[in-house]
Amino acid sequence: MKTKDVNNAIENFLGGHADRPEQDWLLNEMKKDAALAREVTLRRKTDEILSDRDVIDLRHKLTAIDIRRRNAGTVRRTVIRTARYAAAVAIIAVLSTALYMTLRPSQSPDELYSGYYSRYESPGAVRSAVSADNTLMENAIASYTAREYEKAIIYLEQLINTGQEDMESVFMHGMANMEVKNYPVASGSFTRVIEHNDNLYLEDAAWYLGLCYMMTDNKEKAISQFTTIAHSRSRYSKQAAKLVRKLD
Repeated sequence: MKTKDVNNAIENFLGGHADRPEQDWLLNEMKKDAALAREVTLRRKTDEILSDRDVIDLRHKLTAIDIRRRNAGTVRRTVIRTARYAAAVAIIAVLSTALYMTLRPSQSPDELYSGYYSRYESPGAVRSAVSADNTLMENAIASYTAREYEKAIIYLEQLINTGQEDMESVFMHGMANMEVKNYPVASGSFTRVIEHNDNLYLEDAAWYLGLCYMMTDNKEKAISQFTTIAHSRSRYSKQAAKLVRKLD
């Protein structure tokens, strides 16, 4: 019989699990082989020395070691699973953002306008209130500052009709008309300022003209206007670039 089979026979014999033929064979071999007999005797004495409690304690220790080993493996697997989960969440977040950016409804011109329009504060706001002693321009600025835009428009148009206007009055005429949502008229005033090309209101007129285009459904003109501003050194360049992305 092979060594492996002999060892199995000894274990079965000492453990009381050997069947009759295996038991008879081992006893017969022990009679013929003194070394085998000594081996079986030594193993029996060893088992007798180890009490039941010792065996139980040893088993508990082995079980604890096995549990620690398994827990370590579980931690590693948990870390791996967590990393995979985090990666999956990140991918889903990116895809969800991309899908949202693609499918979200675009902002209306009114919404964009409210987010980007700010009332122009005239440098002449410190001028006195409306008075018969004031010039038409002074009364126009006073009315605009007081948010009486219709009055401001009347004064500015009187000034423009006399042929005494300068680019300040033309620009302010555009701003007053923007405030009352008369965007086509405002566009005309801002265009005049830009075409003049030699005044202090060029940047402001270009920006507000783009907003007028947007509010009169001239999307292509608005994009073109804001693109030009975005590529310039205008103080409105960053805002214009954002509007181009939102409108395009």
